[in-house]
Amino acid sequence: MLAALNAGSLGIAMKSKLLLVAATLAACITVSNAVDEKALLGHIMWSAFECSALAELAENKSEQERLYLVGLNAGRTFLEAMKAGQISQQALNEAVPINVLQRLEGPSNEFVIGKIHAAATGHTRDEIVKRKRSMWGATQKQEARSDYGYRNCFLIR
Repeated sequence: MLAALNAGSLGIAMKSKLLLVAATLAACITVSNAVDEKALLGHIMWSAFECSALAELAENKSEQERLYLVGLNAGRTFLEAMKAGQISQQALNEAVPINVLQRLEGPSNEFVIGKIHAAATGHTRDEIVKRKRSMWGATQKQEARSDYGYRNCFLIR
């Protein structure tokens, strides 16, 4: 009977240790995901600015403004987290476009965001405007609308 009692106590002790390990692991994963989410804001900023340019070319002013603000807010949060050391170098390398990483130097966050906005919108406009078209092909406005849908710009929030 004493052996059964000791086995029951060991089972409870083992279960509590496993529960503690599982809780610790879950907390670590949650913290890791939070860091990754902050790194993803760099990607959201770039994509929102690209989509803002497409909305402009498609003559959708309200969507252009909405996406610009999404990019601006994502950029501010991203740069603040980066400067506070909340994003690891590995997360930056894995989640942030090279076009953003190349433009992170500047006197202020607003200046850096302005450089990134200019690069993203310029790149996107060039893709649409410089595309070869046949005489009967789609117009720039139609191509911008098509790219807007193809890139799933409506999903950026």
